[in-house]
Amino acid sequence: MIRFDGEETAVRTYAAARDRSSKPHDQWTRDVGFVERHHNGRLLLRGTFAGHYLDVDEGDRLSQEGAGHGAATGGILDALLGPPGIAVGLLVGVFAGGHLGHPKEVEDEPEALAEQLRETVPRGSSAIVMIAPAPEVDEMLAALGQGEQDVVRRTLADGETAALDASLSAAPPSSPGV
Repeated sequence: MIRFDGEETAVRTYAAARDRSSKPHDQWTRDVGFVERHHNGRLLLRGTFAGHYLDVDEGDRLSQEGAGHGAATGGILDALLGPPGIAVGLLVGVFAGGHLGHPKEVEDEPEALAEQLRETVPRGSSAIVMIAPAPEVDEMLAALGQGEQDVVRRTLADGETAALDASLSAAPPSSPGV
């Protein structure tokens, strides 16, 4: 994992390194995942994590049913204030209901992976994550070069590998690439 200050810095750094590469389709360019940890603590996970493709955005968890109930309730309560009151009531109701309700259709989140990432990626920052053999990780690190980054590198224990595999079991396999 390579951590960066700033929520979008990891993606920009990766793109620049890939564009500089004489071989932009090397395996390392396809075996990376990106993590953004927003200031509110929510994660955005996109890319390849241990051979599985993830596209999880904790920031898009909105209850459509809750938003509908909130809008109706807000509109009725503010009807006494006339058209401006109804508009304000609808907006406040949609926002409150959408965030306080329980979303029914959210993507499966690999809980074990997400918890580890919450512990290692600070709020307001981002990371490039690669779970791959050491030579491939070396290739990625060489391509990224030295900069304002914090490299965390370690070998996963068998139990960690099994927990990661279980956590990612609902995610589709990543495509083999170019």
